[in-house]
Amino acid sequence: MKTEIVLQAIKANRALAKFVNALLDRVDRQGKPPAVFSLKAADCPDAFAIQLFFGHAYIKTDVSGRVSLNLSRYLAGQPEALDRFYAALNRRPRNLREENDDLLARLSSLIDGFAGADTHAVFAAYLADEREKMQSGRGELYALAENSGCPAVTKYLENLRRGITAIYADETPLRLSHFSRAVTGDTKSCRAGTALLRKFADLLYSYDPAIKNEVDLLEPVGSEQRQRAVLDQTRLQIDSSATRILVFGSLVFSKGGRQFAYVAEHARLGEPAVLTQAQFAGAVVERAPQKLVSIENETSFYDYVEQADSSRELVVCSMGQANRLLIRLLKSLKGHAGELVHWGDLDRSGVLILDSLRRRTGLDIRPLHMDPETFGRHRSLALPLAGSERDLIASLLQRRPQIICADLLKSIINANAWLEQENIPPAAG
Repeated sequence: MKTEIVLQAIKANRALAKFVNALLDRVDRQGKPPAVFSLKAADCPDAFAIQLFFGHAYIKTDVSGRVSLNLSRYLAGQPEALDRFYAALNRRPRNLREENDDLLARLSSLIDGFAGADTHAVFAAYLADEREKMQSGRGELYALAENSGCPAVTKYLENLRRGITAIYADETPLRLSHFSRAVTGDTKSCRAGTALLRKFADLLYSYDPAIKNEVDLLEPVGSEQRQRAVLDQTRLQIDSSATRILVFGSLVFSKGGRQFAYVAEHARLGEPAVLTQAQFAGAVVERAPQKLVSIENETSFYDYVEQADSSRELVVCSMGQANRLLIRLLKSLKGHAGELVHWGDLDRSGVLILDSLRRRTGLDIRPLHMDPETFGRHRSLALPLAGSERDLIASLLQRRPQIICADLLKSIINANAWLEQENIPPAAG
């Protein structure tokens, strides 16, 4: 049967074309023709056309409608049939088993080249995981090599290695544009929300046990929250909120042989000040009030400082989860502030922020206005719990019954409602 005739027959009948393509797929996968090839009835809507093309002597159909081709007998009479099928369908013969073995060998050698003695533990663990996955045809490196070739894998791994190295190089804050340039040479490649930055967050979560433990304790909901929580544990500056905090009170610190009292001077005028990472880097606290008040939300912070005594209280705004600057400031107050409290939303997230502050600073920070009595007094202003939040709180209490503010969480469950911090006047807690 000539190639032209084969091509015309296949073009004329979609069921026949599907059968022949499936046959060639099997040959490619096995690297050799099977003795018998068959397809189930659902894939052979026109068994008669297939039987007519190959001949009744070679095609059988069982009671279920499954169509079977005795390929060994068919090829004995037409040894060039497969070559004609490939040509008619504009395909080339392949041996996918040999190709896969060759791909695995090249990919394995490539990974070995990146897994040197000086490889960071996070990157080394990722490479080991990908090596294991590729043996069963899984993993992103295997997929990338299969679809784009090993040179693409090399470029990808070089980017990941440079990024991991940059993240763990030291504790100095690193802007995303500088990080991007270090990774790819393009200052926009690792902007917030990019696939590459999300990949770094996933790598750190998967292969840095300390980061994973801290993020899990924060109990983020969804991949976006989890990835942001991961990046907040690093020196990367995701946005301006990562490098500055609002402060009010008589704080004086020194660095480079000079004293800086601008926070205290603004506080005497009743004004909060912005303290940045750069300003406080390498600083030593010289003087601070005896009481530290950390406040989760900006509105409540401004409300609180209107009636605060700057000589007695140092008030800071965490703006949600505390950034690394705030953690460093709180740690530096050890020996200065004898009383440390935190005031946040009366909900699961608010409690987890306080829990994180206590854990990350190692300080006995107590809750302020975060108790069942305060919740009860302002119950009329509470909002219904959304979605699965009630179940999340119940799960948290079951796993960590001794967590700070456990009594408040129980009240929230019983009321099936939560209370925004802004609904509680600072003096009326």
